[in-house]
Amino acid sequence: MKQLSSVAALAALLMLTAGCTTSGMEATGRPGADAEFAKHLVIYNEALASDVIIQDMNTRVTGGLLEVNVVLANLTGSDKKIQYRFSWYDDENFEVEAGAGNWTPLLLNGFAKKSMHALAPNPTVKTYKVNVREL
Repeated sequence: MKQLSSVAALAALLMLTAGCTTSGMEATGRPGADAEFAKHLVIYNEALASDVIIQDMNTRVTGGLLEVNVVLANLTGSDKKIQYRFSWYDDENFEVEAGAGNWTPLLLNGFAKKSMHALAPNPTVKTYKVNVREL
């Protein structure tokens, strides 16, 4: 009996661990989302991927650096406690200063939109992605 409960506990631990190690998924297939916007969004939770989209985005170059303004929209009536950070890529699509950005907490109320602003870390940056995960 003790061996059976140990096996069950190990199986439960493995299932929980597997659920926490989700890699990011691009939201390019999201119905209703603009494909041009969606390619800039990486969501680290499958359920969240159907609830949050980029509704608008603008970019410009300021002082040689890419400047980005992104509007995230919550498509549901429930509040979403999320974190986001920007990833920056050069003209060959290699990540610049990988993992250097901090995760920023954000409460995205039901059916709300929030604007996020960021400035690229250096002039080699040509594009970006917004990484989103639940808190």
